[in-house]
Amino acid sequence: MVKQTQNACGGICRQGISLLKTLLFLCLVVTACSKEESRAAVVYDIKAETLKCRDPFIYLHEPSGIYYLHVNGGGKIKCYTSPDLQNWRYECDSFIPEPDFWGKQDFWAPDMYEYKGRYYLFVTFSAQNAKRGVSVLESNRPEGPFFPLTNSPITPEDQMCLDGSLYIDEEGTPWMIYCHEWLEAIDGEIYAAQMTKDLSALKGEPKLLFRASEAPWVGDITSGNVTGKVTDAPFIIRQESGRLIMTWSSFRADNGRYAVGQAYSEEGLLGPWYQVAAPLISGGGHAMFFKNKAGRLMTSYHAPNTAPSFLKIRKAYIYQDKLLVE
Repeated sequence: MVKQTQNACGGICRQGISLLKTLLFLCLVVTACSKEESRAAVVYDIKAETLKCRDPFIYLHEPSGIYYLHVNGGGKIKCYTSPDLQNWRYECDSFIPEPDFWGKQDFWAPDMYEYKGRYYLFVTFSAQNAKRGVSVLESNRPEGPFFPLTNSPITPEDQMCLDGSLYIDEEGTPWMIYCHEWLEAIDGEIYAAQMTKDLSALKGEPKLLFRASEAPWVGDITSGNVTGKVTDAPFIIRQESGRLIMTWSSFRADNGRYAVGQAYSEEGLLGPWYQVAAPLISGGGHAMFFKNKAGRLMTSYHAPNTAPSFLKIRKAYIYQDKLLVE
């Protein structure tokens, strides 16, 4: 009798285990289908060549294989994503300022970097009672939301500054590379300033790297009563040899078109910097460089410079120590 009871219990247990396995399998199937449906629901319906933006800065989030692009959204920052650089979608508003945030205008050049496991936007703002300057915003996700590290610009508040970018030197020290606005400097300038480890402030005196007039291809432009030479969008590439290439934008002397030039330094960030005689890109500007999923060097910039401006993405490479764009 005991044996028969044990056999009956064993049968019931086996049936229970079999049922549990079936339920578990069904749950896995439902979960997988749900994930597939979720992925299928994400539509990348904006072609790259039709995406209106200025100052595009593309970041590849390697764990997900998704490219991120943050752009001026008119009083806020908007985020776009893409799996392939060709097809994009509006993702979200990545930064919506609080009413008391110091920056009320511009919202220019939102460059995004990953640093010590977190994400940072370097953005140019201005206000009626404050000169144009760069603030640093922080988030734990590449799409945001982002929040300011300080409610003020971290570039010198007695100067009109813009287009801050992050450079990490070979010792791991963070630096901001930024422009002193040509409207104030007349001969636009590019500076480097060491940053604190948490990126919340500059550390020490900024160092002048060069002026716009040092590049033979750069000409004057006029705005109102001011005539001078522009410096925009400094971005640094470090080669394996330690040689540095900096791209930056201005206007050509021969035809007045917005363009991207390049300078190089053999002796580190503080130079001296030498200008390449001819521009790298003409008819567009505010370039940056990144590697795609295949490890290929790419550039993004906007063109034309007059509204509306569109996203441009091209292949790039370094040949005989010069940066070239296909």
